[in-house]
Amino acid sequence: MLISIDGIDGCGKSTQIRHISGMTGAKAIQEISDSHWGRIFRSLESPTLAEQIAYFLADRAGLSPMLTEAAGSEAHHIVSDRSYLSGVAYQSFNSGLAPEMIEQMNRALVPEYDAMLVLDLPVEVSLERVKKRGEKLTWCENDALLTWARRVFQTWSVYRDNIYLINADQPPEQVSAEITKVLTQISNEKFGRVLWESEAG
Repeated sequence: MLISIDGIDGCGKSTQIRHISGMTGAKAIQEISDSHWGRIFRSLESPTLAEQIAYFLADRAGLSPMLTEAAGSEAHHIVSDRSYLSGVAYQSFNSGLAPEMIEQMNRALVPEYDAMLVLDLPVEVSLERVKKRGEKLTWCENDALLTWARRVFQTWSVYRDNIYLINADQPPEQVSAEITKVLTQISNEKFGRVLWESEAG
């Protein structure tokens, strides 16, 4: 299975990726990765839209074989910290690019994900969590951008069958329980069984 965790900053992705990886045995990866292109992107303090799109697409092209192997697979599982869906949400903000256009560029490189889990969190809670880290806010951690991104995530979860909105404004263990329920349902529907239970047994 190919699974991704998306959501606005501070939504608790890292905690839930550890949960999913531990439960399913999935390999945890990050988009954007630690590739040559990913390292260049992370060195930019305030990347332009063109830089965001170019480096993300270049990085995603390198990940494509791994993602393709996991998509729809009963034997290979990947859980990704973000996916192209975050690009759809963030890069469409004040850019003149429709979210659908950004999706098309990325879908030329990657397969359909079996499950795209979006951790939904109010923007004020997101910013509060980020500030508690004691770190300087980045270029994408502001009210206007996060509000837009959250709205895109919410809207797309209505119109895409493989996008699932998870309430992240609750204790982590409750978020994990909701994720377990969703992934179990998906596995049963797609494969007729819970893949990781048979593997554990």
